[in-house]
Amino acid sequence: MTRRIETALLVDDDDAFRTTLQGALRRRGVVARTAATIDEGLVALEYEPVDLVVIDYRMPRGDGLSALAHYRKLQPDAAIVMLTGFGDIPLAVAAMREGADTLLSKPVDADKLLREAASLRDRQRPPPSAATTPPPGSLKLDDLEREAIRAALRESGGVVATAAKLLGIDRRTLQRKLKKLGG
Repeated sequence: MTRRIETALLVDDDDAFRTTLQGALRRRGVVARTAATIDEGLVALEYEPVDLVVIDYRMPRGDGLSALAHYRKLQPDAAIVMLTGFGDIPLAVAAMREGADTLLSKPVDADKLLREAASLRDRQRPPPSAATTPPPGSLKLDDLEREAIRAALRESGGVVATAAKLLGIDRRTLQRKLKKLGG
């Protein structure tokens, strides 16, 4: 049984995007709060925990990637989703390493975001001490690459050329990777 997302914090410097996503989540019954900066978001979490943290990668005063560890420390059980308009495999790997559960491309569909977050919360997360130093072999680049490619293909509706653009790679490179990964 998936645990429903009831509360969320949206951290993004783009006012229009942030308020639009907040409204979409509220229409789906989620109590959604917002923050325009990394620091605002951290202060908000000190007072009220949430089920979901959505944080933008590119922010004017500090990027979301460098703040992920702080958010994870404050909210060890929350699903943390990093959003970016510039998704690529190295960024996805770095985001996971820093504490994000997944990386999604902007603009994000509210229903997809909630489905993804609910499934993330259902997964068993290792204790915080184990998360800082993963056991050897637990972080497999091929698995992260495969997941990033699958996400890009879902986003693009299965169109390889569009998925390659989302990943920031050449279409032929993506086709070779699909063949290699068995996709």
